[in-house]
Amino acid sequence: MTPWTTGNSVRTLENGDGFFPPMLRAAISAKESITFECYTARDCMPVALLSRILIERARAGVRVHVILDAFGCAPWGDDYIAAMRKAGVQLKLYSPFNFFLPLAYNHRTHRRVLVCDGRVGFCGGAGWAYNWTGCAQDRGHWRDTQYELRGPVVAQLQDNFADNWQELTGTKLSGPAYYPPLRNAGTLTAQMVAGSPMKQRDTLGSATLLAIRAAQKSILIEHSYFLPTAEIRDALLAAAERGVRVQIIMPGENTDMPFAKEIMQGTLRRLMDAGVELYEFQPTMLHGKLVAIDDHLIIAGSGNLDPRSFFINDENNLHVLSPAFAHEQRAMFQRDLARSKRLTEETLHLSLARRFRGLWGRFVVGVL
Repeated sequence: MTPWTTGNSVRTLENGDGFFPPMLRAAISAKESITFECYTARDCMPVALLSRILIERARAGVRVHVILDAFGCAPWGDDYIAAMRKAGVQLKLYSPFNFFLPLAYNHRTHRRVLVCDGRVGFCGGAGWAYNWTGCAQDRGHWRDTQYELRGPVVAQLQDNFADNWQELTGTKLSGPAYYPPLRNAGTLTAQMVAGSPMKQRDTLGSATLLAIRAAQKSILIEHSYFLPTAEIRDALLAAAERGVRVQIIMPGENTDMPFAKEIMQGTLRRLMDAGVELYEFQPTMLHGKLVAIDDHLIIAGSGNLDPRSFFINDENNLHVLSPAFAHEQRAMFQRDLARSKRLTEETLHLSLARRFRGLWGRFVVGVL
């Protein structure tokens, strides 16, 4: 586990209108280096803008390194990729299909990293596609959150990228272009936790489990894919039993995983029976990832609460210890809660066919 750092600032950026402009501005202002890692993208205006910026910066002599997941970023656009490489962008595809090692294709990089000049970084769960533009105003524009980082924690975010860059190229990024001296930028205590289950087993799930077990007053969870392991499920049940108020917001009918409720029906019923408050976000797809423990700890980033994020994918999560920052995130949670509908025994009732799909789905995703 990486150490905690002090002297950080973290700015919360809600929805595409909130996070695409500052990310693009940071990239176009870079003078020394840009590192960018992405799991999912589509050939769209945000991708076009970023591609053009990376090309222009590379031509201006900026060191530009890009990692695109070969599965999730397949629709990025071959023309953009070719143009970036021609301009001098060092671009690698993560885990392309190998006929001789087909099972390796299951391992993806799900990380989201943008670091400019080693001084400002962005992380979260958003992809680069039209779904992430706008302000979650309708079904076509998703609800998501990114975070802008400044201060010593940016070096840890850079480490997340450098880890996979070295894996792909054998080259270790070093020097002031990537790791300049970082002064204090704020008052927050923070750390980046890299999920690399193929190298160091589960880190994200273990950290979340410990946080839930330590909760004394409240647990707020807002996650796009709430498919907890048996250990996290049991920790939530134990928290509710000792009097902790547990509230969970999940996607409703607007979701890109339509069988989630079938898969989790048994777990959701057990949580509901224990007094856990379950809600479904109504306006659009909820793609954010947020855990708030009591009044001080926040866990956010790329990792979902599911077995893939814990045991298969490469991920990166941000941890922040701060009552003020926790208050801000809890207020964001309450705004989303106001646009959510509470699940009841009636809405959890499923037909026999849907229960059968749930049994099959639990087998596929490995949720017990």
